[in-house]
Amino acid sequence: MNKSDLQVLDIWSHVDPAFGGVGPAASQLAMAVGRAAGWTTRLSAICGPDEAQLADGIPATVDRTEGGGWRPAADIRIRSSLRGAIRDCDVCHVHGLWLPHTLAARRIARDLRKPVVSSVHGMLEKWELANKGLKKRLYSRLFERSSLARSACLRALSDREAGDYRRYGLKNPVAVVPNGIVPLERIDPEPLFSRFPELRDKSIVLYLSRVHYKKGILNLIHAWEGIAHVHRDAHLLVAGPDCEGTLQRARGMVRYCDLGDSVTFSGTISGETKRAALSAARYFCLPSYSEGFSVAVLEALSIGLPAIVTPACNIDEVAACGAGLVVSNEPNELAAALSHCLNLEAEDWRTMSAQALRLARSRYDWGAIAQTMRAVYGWVLGGPKPACVTE
Repeated sequence: MNKSDLQVLDIWSHVDPAFGGVGPAASQLAMAVGRAAGWTTRLSAICGPDEAQLADGIPATVDRTEGGGWRPAADIRIRSSLRGAIRDCDVCHVHGLWLPHTLAARRIARDLRKPVVSSVHGMLEKWELANKGLKKRLYSRLFERSSLARSACLRALSDREAGDYRRYGLKNPVAVVPNGIVPLERIDPEPLFSRFPELRDKSIVLYLSRVHYKKGILNLIHAWEGIAHVHRDAHLLVAGPDCEGTLQRARGMVRYCDLGDSVTFSGTISGETKRAALSAARYFCLPSYSEGFSVAVLEALSIGLPAIVTPACNIDEVAACGAGLVVSNEPNELAAALSHCLNLEAEDWRTMSAQALRLARSRYDWGAIAQTMRAVYGWVLGGPKPACVTE
């Protein structure tokens, strides 16, 4: 078969970023591989009809299914659609874990003798496995571990995630291929200030992610109590959708700690308003307990926004190259890190900003990452083993 004739099928659940970063990252990877290799890429998103319109911005074929991402394996029509798509592909890349359609896709690919690459996007990280741990241990024993073990290759977003696969008991070859970034450019932040005038002339710390307890947002608000009364010009902007009722808890903490004048909850922001927020902010902060490889952090870095992140974000280079800090999300340590950054002189901030931009654009360019992923696909089809693969 001529390499130019290859077709890669990427399967994941949910198009809406409110459900997490798997969908956006998977679609960007697929499109980047298509551009770099000249291959055909097809994307199958297992999502509800309310998300269908969000798929219109993805320049690829998307299977818009009804019934949501939690029961497609029980739906004959959806399984038939998956079987048809997998039959037509050369390589099947399954994104995610703990969902019936991931098991169904791997099973169908095995029946059709199609090689599978599996990406779990941080879902085997220690914190994630402990969260709802009994259910996941049972599901692992009955279904997930054996399903993953039949993958031709496991794709890890970082060396730390490669270790997660091994701790889970998997012995498959592992390819370390991170997420990438389409670099963002700064814009006039006026669209943000017109919506949230309280942010004007403030030193903004931006949290841009789902408002979920695993993201460390409650720790950040606790830490902010020690910031707001010392750094009077500092303002925390919390941007993102509620998840599992965490927003109500976060708002309650803000009221209890009397932080209302220095914290804004914007809800989900996108497009021009999102770029305006990244352009207006002085620092980006994601004090997460568990991440795969945050695209939001990469977007912040790509615009020259220094980042304050935890080791769980898997971007240790932030500290190594001077693009920000990697710290614990323990509130006192997080508050100390925030205070240190807010006290920096303008020249020191400009240096951090330049390093952030350089890191994102040199290490996480989609073009280079797509070439690496292309080599992995070529290898599972019988080509030479790339350097990113360990067996």
